[in-house]
Amino acid sequence: MRTSAFLIGLLLATAANSQTHERSPLSAIDWLDNPSQVLMPRVEPVAQPVPPSAPEAPVSQTASVPRVDVVPIGDVPQVLSVGLLPMRVTGLPETLWQNSEIADITTLLEALDARAVPALQELLYTLLLAEAEPPHGADAEKFLTLRATRLAAFGAIEPAAELLAQLPLKSPEHFDLLFDLTLYAGLEDKACDALNAARELTDDYAAQVFCTMRGGDWEQASLLFETARALNLLGGSERRLLQAFLDPEYAELAPNLAPPRNISPLEFRLYEAVGNPLPTPGLPLAYAVSDLRDLAGWKAQLEAAERLARAEAVSSNVLLGLYTSRKPSASGGVWERARAVQALDAALTGRDEGALGRALLDAHDKLSEVGLQQVLAEIYAPELKGSKLTGAAAFTAFEMALLTKAYEQAKPPKPAGNPRNAFLASVAQGTPSGASGFGGQLSIAIETGFKPAPAPTEPSPPSHISTLLSEARLGEAILVAMGDMLLGLEGDYAALTKALRALRQVGLEDVSRRAALQMLLRHEG
Repeated sequence: MRTSAFLIGLLLATAANSQTHERSPLSAIDWLDNPSQVLMPRVEPVAQPVPPSAPEAPVSQTASVPRVDVVPIGDVPQVLSVGLLPMRVTGLPETLWQNSEIADITTLLEALDARAVPALQELLYTLLLAEAEPPHGADAEKFLTLRATRLAAFGAIEPAAELLAQLPLKSPEHFDLLFDLTLYAGLEDKACDALNAARELTDDYAAQVFCTMRGGDWEQASLLFETARALNLLGGSERRLLQAFLDPEYAELAPNLAPPRNISPLEFRLYEAVGNPLPTPGLPLAYAVSDLRDLAGWKAQLEAAERLARAEAVSSNVLLGLYTSRKPSASGGVWERARAVQALDAALTGRDEGALGRALLDAHDKLSEVGLQQVLAEIYAPELKGSKLTGAAAFTAFEMALLTKAYEQAKPPKPAGNPRNAFLASVAQGTPSGASGFGGQLSIAIETGFKPAPAPTEPSPPSHISTLLSEARLGEAILVAMGDMLLGLEGDYAALTKALRALRQVGLEDVSRRAALQMLLRHEG
């Protein structure tokens, strides 16, 4: 009962205005393109017809009693395959993590940050959302909580909550994380309704006080607060904020409500509740989701959407909708980026190719300065197809096309023969050649990674990734390969080459090409 009350009501919506364009690669759950969905309860599977009975087993010719092993029902291990994306969508088996240890997976997931290469970040999301059985040392709930925590760290709040909703609430840790996710989004009332109906959902007295007050029971909230304070169950910051939340006069007279160094989602929401909302740019990325609401000003919304778009946590369409929602009233920073995007949008409707080229170069320069060239490409590369751009604008449009899902269709501008463009086009086709024409060790490492490894002149031990693959630890091998690819951006080109070969070996050819192009264009070009 308490589970359905929470799951049916849980809403993690963001109020950013968006336009409808192509769907995201993870559109199976629609969270990138439409961040205003209601998280619905899990739908029960349709009953399948019972297959025809098999032929009856032969009758025993003896009266001997077979051995029967008996264990208590509660001791029978239960393996659950849980996730949002089925194998038919991801191509990844449900045994992705089965042969790995939870401690190893936890270490790898907590260390991996692939935001510098969007294709790898999308692959990370796919791994986190894929239907899969838990690794050794973890039950389904523990593994689900780990995955949802990592999603939330990148600002992917709605899919994290929807992932957690795949299992019934059985532990305070499970509810506490779900509660935090609603607090990030500023939509905690539904979680509070569930908690007020079943206080045993959490051991956190601060959450109980907060939700009781949100439910309108001031007397009960005050009693809980005084009890928790007497038993020393509240931290100093929580105690002051809750007192200010319960007592407006105290809030006005409180001499110091400075935010703690490591603020919690509840403390963050309490600051807003007492009339002292905190800016999110200096806080972890998950807090940026709060600024997508209409309560935030346009500048705060823009800055939050830019941060989240860089992490692939919202689609480029969300950011485009905000960029073009109104006219900038100031100059500098995010205002200039909004102005440049609006100018490009306007130029696309005109017939002046020269003006379009100038607007394109200006928007590309401004968004690239803050790592948003991927966003610009996803929005406008399809719109530029067929335009008659020349010079630098034509080269920019070609490189933008290489950053999209349709990278194989990108055509180098005329005149042909530019070695840089030729190399990029060969990478898009999966047959890199001519890395010297591009320049830099990164391009050489990428070219080598798409070629078969030379036979060793003498026996050598297998690489770490090869060992993992031989032990059927596929998910772990992919995580290690992703980390090694990112090392290429730090100068470890040998690791990059081996990682590319490993990803291609397990069938991630598309990811390998897109990641290679993004590394070249975003970090070497």
